[in-house]
Amino acid sequence: MIQWSVLRAREAGSDFDVPEQELSLIDEGVYKVSDTQYCLADIHIENGQKRLALVSFFWTVSAAAFRRAYSFDIEADDFAIGVPPVELLPDDAAPTYGQIKRALAAVGRVMEHASYRVMSDGAFIHRSLENADASYHFRSRDDVDDEPPYAIVWKCCAVNLSTQK
Repeated sequence: MIQWSVLRAREAGSDFDVPEQELSLIDEGVYKVSDTQYCLADIHIENGQKRLALVSFFWTVSAAAFRRAYSFDIEADDFAIGVPPVELLPDDAAPTYGQIKRALAAVGRVMEHASYRVMSDGAFIHRSLENADASYHFRSRDDVDDEPPYAIVWKCCAVNLSTQK
């Protein structure tokens, strides 16, 4: 497992240096790092070597929860509950829907939305709280103030190409 503080500081497009034996390819560009860590990365070839360029990463309470969050496979969800890493929470927020929403709103814009399987059966997937840094996913359709997130997507910060020389 990679420390969350290390992952949080990564920039989008930076090389994701994890020994290949620690990664499990799940889908094209989707890798399992540990039971609760997943990353999305693009593959590129540099000097004949395969390199992974980080896009974003997930924390989920379980592999089944990841399938719900990423693949919209609600039937696979085990409904596990866990405590997310404090490094992925807004400053001074408890790991609950109400606290995360208030913390995000206090520092800027927060978007609230829901996801559905539109192309097949229209089934509800999750509600999300989102800002520029992260998306926090919750299983309940309703405002449940004390509900913990089952998944968090951390959006790696973009590299500012105009400042690079």
